[in-house]
Order: sequence, then C-alpha cells, then structure tokens
Amino acid sequence: MTKIDTDDFNLNTYFTEELELDKKDLAELRLRIEEEFDVRLPKNIFKEFKTIGEIIGFIEAEQGR
Repeated sequence: MTKIDTDDFNLNTYFTEELELDKKDLAELRLRIEEEFDVRLPKNIFKEFKTIGEIIGFIEAEQGR
C-alpha cells in the first residue's frame, strides 16, 4: 500500500485524485477499514464515496446500527 503521511490529508481529501491510490491500494484500504472498525464495506465503496470524510460518515452510520 502507498505510504501516506497523515499531514497530507483531511476530511475533504480525495482518495484517487489527491492521495493517488490505485485500485489495488483501495482494495487493501477497504480490507483494513473492515478489520479495524468491524464493519462490512461494499466492494464498490470507493466508487460511491470519494473522500475520507464520506467513508468516515459511512463507518459511523454502520457502527450506530
């Protein structure tokens, strides 16, 4: 996975455009998020949500169920 410094992003940062994550990076990120937050993310999650803030909102909603 691409190494990213946390100073490089905020809630409005785009995964592909700004962080330059490719399909392989996004697939690995999805798996890591699922493990870390104990949520199930759809395989196409990064097509639906493009920013860090959108993913965080989805995770919070899933955990609130």
